[in-house]
Formats: sequence, structure tokens, C-alpha cells
Amino acid sequence: MEDVYFAHPSKDFGKTDEALRLRKMQEHSELTYKGPRMHTQNTKAREEITLRTDNPLAVQRIVERLGFRESYNVRKRRVSYLLDKLRVDVDDVDGLGEFVELEVLTESPERSEQLLETARKELELEKIEPKTYLELLIEKHAADKNE
Repeated sequence: MEDVYFAHPSKDFGKTDEALRLRKMQEHSELTYKGPRMHTQNTKAREEITLRTDNPLAVQRIVERLGFRESYNVRKRRVSYLLDKLRVDVDDVDGLGEFVELEVLTESPERSEQLLETARKELELEKIEPKTYLELLIEKHAADKNE
């Protein structure tokens, strides 16, 4: 899958902690607005509004005509597992390596915390990475430039 991130024409999404992403997959594509992260103890929660499409090129053209510009691409291979309200994604991200992403499909922050903590223990996941793949790639790119 390929995630294309767009820069807003008049505000810095890095400062507002927002994102506009076009995710291109074999079966379909999705345009997603991601709102600022909500502050919870050990989880990343944010508003997400997603539009599913079978025509990612048309969506990208509309977004670009509105003044957004393509800023970053994140490519990864993903294997997903679903167990009740818990989705486990095993990602191999180009330039970063392998990650396990846990997502609870519920509106309740308290229930999410419980399910995630149980899953972390069961899967023996010790390190929590608070940054997104995009943030990690931006940091890596900056570090590579300074070498």
C-alpha cells in the first residue's frame, strides 16, 4: 500500500497535528482527514473522516486543484488480523522496518486502553512508539541530510 500525504496550502499540518492522506491499495483507495491527537495515556486517538474511492487519481487531482500539494509518500506491506474489536496490523515500512500496530475499533477511550493493554501483554510488545510512520520518516530524512 502507498500513503500519499498532502500539505495544506495555508497552514502547517505539522504544527496543527493534522493530516490529509490518500491511501492507495489494490482493492480500493481511501482519502482520510486525520484530526489532532487526543491526549490519552498510552494510546494515539484522533478523529478520522474517511472517503472510500475506486478512483484515487481523480481524488488526487481534486485535492491538488484545491491547492494541496503532495508532500510525502509512505510505502508499506501490511498483514492484518481482526479479533472482535481489536485490529492488529503487522507493517513492513520502507525505510523504517517492521512494526505492529494495534487499533481498537470502539468509541470508548477507557475500553480502548483496557483492550490495548491486554493485547500488548499477550503479544509481548514492550516498546510503544508514539510517533506516526510519517513523523519517523521525516525525522530520518532530516537526520540523513545532516550526516
